[in-house]
Amino acid sequence: MMLTWHNYICEQHLVRTQDDYLLCVHRIPSAKVALPPQHKDTPNQSYLHRLAQDKGICVMDHMREFKPNPAKTPAYTGKPVVLLSHGFLMSSEIWICNRSEYSNLPLILAQQGYDVWLSNARGNKYSQTHLRLNPKHQDFWEFSINEFAMIDLPDVVDHILQITGAPDLTYIGFSQGTAQAFAGLSVNPQLNKKINLFIALAPATTPKGLHHPLIDAFVKATPSVIYLLFGRKTPLKLALFWQRIISPPLFVKLIDRSVQFLFGWTGKNMSTEQKLVSYQHLYSLTSVKSLVHWFQIIRVGRFQMYDELPSRLPYHTVNAVMDHVPPQFPTKQITTPIAIFYGRSDSLVDFDVLANDLPHPLAYVKSIQDWEHLDFLWAEGIDSLVYPDIFHLLSYFNPLSRYNEYHREGPTTTSLSRFVVR
Repeated sequence: MMLTWHNYICEQHLVRTQDDYLLCVHRIPSAKVALPPQHKDTPNQSYLHRLAQDKGICVMDHMREFKPNPAKTPAYTGKPVVLLSHGFLMSSEIWICNRSEYSNLPLILAQQGYDVWLSNARGNKYSQTHLRLNPKHQDFWEFSINEFAMIDLPDVVDHILQITGAPDLTYIGFSQGTAQAFAGLSVNPQLNKKINLFIALAPATTPKGLHHPLIDAFVKATPSVIYLLFGRKTPLKLALFWQRIISPPLFVKLIDRSVQFLFGWTGKNMSTEQKLVSYQHLYSLTSVKSLVHWFQIIRVGRFQMYDELPSRLPYHTVNAVMDHVPPQFPTKQITTPIAIFYGRSDSLVDFDVLANDLPHPLAYVKSIQDWEHLDFLWAEGIDSLVYPDIFHLLSYFNPLSRYNEYHREGPTTTSLSRFVVR
């Protein structure tokens, strides 16, 4: 794992999944030094109000309609736990490559007293090990969003709760990291009891498609054509080659032009200096099958499970005599409180469709007019525009107060009695 800062204790854990993949999970259990006072203070509210007006921010706050989980284990006096999950073609590195130390969410959370975990999806640079299968062979790469959601997520959560002894945790996902949580929570009632809050950054469930009309029409016509372009293992492996041999400034230009062509993003909210750092950690491997899964979802316009028997017709049909209909993830059955942060200039987020598929009310929704997809990782001002809201949500659903109170007073009979649910 990238260790840019040495003020934190870091651990590496391996999680064995039900189907024998070994997933690497990084942990930051604590910081070695205290957070400087200037970073502990709550941002000036009038400043945030002016900033919100300038950025075209809209907020819907229904937090008080949810009751924090009262069933905290009285015996648990450890730190509250937070799990962060990366997006498509990424790794855990994306969370800690902001140039400013205090613009990296995991590091701030660790400084504040949270036990922070960073997951890595099967197939990426940290999770390419299986007890029987070899990454050189096709069988290793036979996974889609289904496996991320129904195997990896619950297994990682169970491992973390077993190690920490915590009764539940807060989940923060970015992009595909939100999709696997929406999917996993929708089909696993027990998982809902283990996640006290789900924070979705740039949530992706039903993207509209690609920015370029010809390419968009091509891949929507029959998503399985992706297999003809990339084979059955991992896509765009050549990108790693170019990332290594060309200079960082040239690679930044290449990525900027690619995302402009594919998604219509401008990248104007990220500084050039930040891109030089973060783009070097942008790409990590995944399966072609997961890419095909995304284009199947885009084609039909609904958040569904992988279609093993896709239609051979070069267009989507709602014909009543279809031979099969892939199950849709039943996201309205999620009981975990959900908070959503999205940019209204993000072509991959269709909030109206997403909100219609989720239970109401949502605990919290914040949208920023000019923000795009990657801005929720590396945009200038993220520590003022997004992080205070996240800390506010955590203070309600997964507070530090019990941990701080216990360790301030000590495990006396009086202090322990305060943890008893009455």
